[in-house]
Amino acid sequence: MNYQTTTLWFYSPYHLLLVVAVIAATFLGLTAPILYFLVIGLLFPVLVSMRLHILSENGKATLIKEREEWMVYVQGIPVHETRASLKNPCFSTPERLRQFFMRGFMARALIQLAAIAMLIDQARANPLVSYEGLAAGTMLVLLLIPLYRTARAISDVHAGKWALQEIDATTGYQAYFVDNKRVKTALDRMLAVP
Repeated sequence: MNYQTTTLWFYSPYHLLLVVAVIAATFLGLTAPILYFLVIGLLFPVLVSMRLHILSENGKATLIKEREEWMVYVQGIPVHETRASLKNPCFSTPERLRQFFMRGFMARALIQLAAIAMLIDQARANPLVSYEGLAAGTMLVLLLIPLYRTARAISDVHAGKWALQEIDATTGYQAYFVDNKRVKTALDRMLAVP
């Protein structure tokens, strides 16, 4: 049984600092970072999940779901909850797997480029006082780092620098990325929020 009493991003000082910095930038007229994190953290995973569900309904992908029992405290009242988390999808051929993830990473890169363009436009529209210029530069770096990671993932998918695993029970292939002896599923890497 798993227990949850607070939201998960409070457990990471990096994510807490990132949220505070993005909210502070919003008060300086730079709304591109908060819009980026809302789109990449909420909208993009929902769209990818919907696409995977459609592919699963059409028999083009197999979804592996893991059910977990959780005890969530809502205003001090314990509530039993069953969660089904989406795992790495299986596709019938490595080509179809590559096509899905290439499109997903390209869509992610387009979202990131749009956020960077929006940030540059907002920075130009504001009179650049020293602290506003510093905030714009910091936010630009915070948006360029995930873009670099996405570009690297696109390059890895294109070059075939990922590990494929054939799943016997569902007759399909899954993809994994191996970085510094750490294995990460392709879906986790595509949906990662910095």
